Amino acid sequence: MKKKKVIAAGILMALLLAGCGQENGMAEKNTDDMATEEDAAQTPGGKQGQENGTEPSESPGGALGESAQDGEIDFSALSGKNPDIFAWLYIPGTGIDTPVLQSPVSDDYYKSHNVEGNNDDKGAPFTEMPNMMNMCDFNTIIHGKDLAEKEPFFNLHNFENPDFFEKNREFYIYLPDNVLTYEVLAAFYDEGSDILRRHDYTTYEGCQDYLKELAETRSMGKNMSEGWEDLTPYHFLVTLDGSLRENDTQYVVIGILTGDAAGKIDRVIYE
Repeated sequence: MKKKKVIAAGILMALLLAGCGQENGMAEKNTDDMATEEDAAQTPGGKQGQENGTEPSESPGGALGESAQDGEIDFSALSGKNPDIFAWLYIPGTGIDTPVLQSPVSDDYYKSHNVEGNNDDKGAPFTEMPNMMNMCDFNTIIHGKDLAEKEPFFNLHNFENPDFFEKNREFYIYLPDNVLTYEVLAAFYDEGSDILRRHDYTTYEGCQDYLKELAETRSMGKNMSEGWEDLTPYHFLVTLDGSLRENDTQYVVIGILTGDAAGKIDRVIYE
């Protein structure tokens, strides 16, 4: 298998990079429109992605009908619809092409509200306040219900198919001023404990413990790629996290940052 590209974080530069710091998830939302024609041509939803045969999502469109397929995510308009929208998640081949939100009031809010902030049992993809909205954490957990067909993360289960897992290895997160690319490294039923609080991800030891746990996890139907041996606490992960089940497991898809278009992703790690 082709060797994975990884993004190394320079600790000494962490405090100098715009947009990333040690603040918590109350980081200020930027409502500028990040999508230019040049950016769109270089991102999976733009012209280049279409010409290269990137598989379109089956049901694109968000609060205002946006889709990452055309590389045009209007964050100003989205913020006007709901100021809790801070990012956009696009997973080719799954139909997941949707805003990501963070409530400043309650971490549970988007378990029962949709992307427009209306009551909806299906909920919406969201992060909790301990995760920074600039995606500079070691492990950003994006939650979404996945038990029923209409729920936002139901099609994460496409990754249970080994053939799909091998052929669909990237997903993308759009920010108002950046486009991030993640390579899918693992998909499996994880234990039902709180991933965000399972370890102290602000420390080298806590991050290392989590990576060791991932490498050693045994789960029936687990799909996992090569490359875990190369991961260190200086990498950046995103965990797409489904609902807790009766058997105390949750389905997760884990990606590692491999592309940072604006060069803004970095952080300090405490030894």
